Amino acid sequence: MADFKQKFYDITSLIQSEFDRNLDIYGDKIQCRKGCSKCCSQIFNITLIDVWIIGEHVRSLPAEQREALQQKAREYIDNVVSDRRADNPCPALGAEGECTIYEARPVICRRFGMPIYDYKNPQNVHACELNFKDGDEITDELLVPNQTEIGMKWDELKDEFVASVPRTDINSGTTIAEAIAGA
Repeated sequence: MADFKQKFYDITSLIQSEFDRNLDIYGDKIQCRKGCSKCCSQIFNITLIDVWIIGEHVRSLPAEQREALQQKAREYIDNVVSDRRADNPCPALGAEGECTIYEARPVICRRFGMPIYDYKNPQNVHACELNFKDGDEITDELLVPNQTEIGMKWDELKDEFVASVPRTDINSGTTIAEAIAGA
């Protein structure tokens, strides 16, 4: 399993480099920083490897911190996930707008904010509406090749992980809250 963790962090390092490159290109347009948590109030599923990484991280926390985070996640599940309502802060979001599982945050969280290209859905480039307004031109000749490489490596790792982990070890189609609560 250590190999999966290393591969996960190798890919997230590529994502961070791509995010930093986009910050250099678009500068002040990208509002992502501690305290900006607009994207942290949406309910979405995460991958099985994200679930495993979060679980490993949560289990490594000091008992008091782990229990408080898991309690917050259980309350979130009881109050939010069952209704699938949006605009409720992620249970990993701290009081100052910081991610309390930052080192283990899912890939989708790491990618959000910069322009996102998905090689499997090539007709669109997505971006946070706080960073780019409708009609803003995103001109970057490295966006497609860089993010295609990252996307393909990510898909390969997800497939490899799913093929190697017994289905009883990790639930599929889970949220961040469910990953935290189940850790």
